[in-house]
Amino acid sequence: MRSPSLPRCLFLLAALGLAPLPAADKSPADAAFEAARTAIVTSNPEGEPALAAGFTFLLGFPDDSRTRGLLPALEALAERLPEAARAGYRAAYAQRIEAALARKDLPPAAREGILSGIASAALSRQLDAEQPDPAALAGPLRALEEQFPTSRALPALRLGEAKLLAARDPEAGLTRMRALAASPDPEVARQAAAEVRMVDLRTKPLDLKFTAVDGREVDLAKLRGKVVLIDFWATWCGPCIAELPNLLRVYEQYHPQGFEIVGISFENSGVVDEETRRNPRNAGRSLDTPEQAAAKLAAARQKLTDFTRDRKMPWPQHFDGRYWDNEFGRQFNIRSIPAMFLLDREGRIVDTNARGAKLEPQVRRLLGL
Repeated sequence: MRSPSLPRCLFLLAALGLAPLPAADKSPADAAFEAARTAIVTSNPEGEPALAAGFTFLLGFPDDSRTRGLLPALEALAERLPEAARAGYRAAYAQRIEAALARKDLPPAAREGILSGIASAALSRQLDAEQPDPAALAGPLRALEEQFPTSRALPALRLGEAKLLAARDPEAGLTRMRALAASPDPEVARQAAAEVRMVDLRTKPLDLKFTAVDGREVDLAKLRGKVVLIDFWATWCGPCIAELPNLLRVYEQYHPQGFEIVGISFENSGVVDEETRRNPRNAGRSLDTPEQAAAKLAAARQKLTDFTRDRKMPWPQHFDGRYWDNEFGRQFNIRSIPAMFLLDREGRIVDTNARGAKLEPQVRRLLGL
């Protein structure tokens, strides 16, 4: 069975609408969404009820923005079911997709949502694959482009396709990324430009240096000759914690042979200073006094220290308490966590999503085992 690292979209779906609305204030869409969310994210899900609730919401409210990520979440649910139930669930999922697309009266928004969901799920699978294959995304992406050329899902999917291409053929991926960097969509252009820099980083040893939360000095240049995993994570991140048993197992088994882990923690101290107040989420908040900022940073630092001690995580951790404004997160364009950069013995990036079942074989290969 694979490590319990689930696609990020599942946790994104779980995070939407966390505070349930009072019953009197619930619209039919709210009720359908909550039913779907509950069926998918429950700790012991049942396949058919989740499919029924998910498709009821998708087909009944196709214009609702909360349908984004729904199909990838439903597809990913198979990994959490008992092994004996997975094949039947996947077949039932495929039948529902086929039946929905065959409907003559299917609303265009629902059709677009299904096609974009199929493409998103294909992208998620390939990003998690040991050997990503851009061709696996090509069919679903072209189907969406042909039927809905102005779909809002296309920019992100094209960016994902370019990432897959870059992993297989850096030069071709760089060409595609440069084209996307000229996109009229400012966010796509910004992310593509950042990915261009990432492709360039793959061609030379990575430089990273800091003083860890426990006082250790970390310098990747001094780790040349070892295989290094840079783990971008946080104590508040569910998928990060789900990945931890896999990380600990691989570390314990291969550390003696030269495998190292370096943690980059996205802890949120909640400090509001001149820099963090530039972020829209902090607009209107009062600046912390130096004493308030110091107290918040100390509390967040202690939380990280306690967590890594209790979970027996021996590797060094970077901490700045700046949440998504993390120093190295911004430098390396980290848009979601966990993100795991695997470096070869020369310090070059060989994978930016080295997690789950594909981590161990890659570590073994790079160690020459």
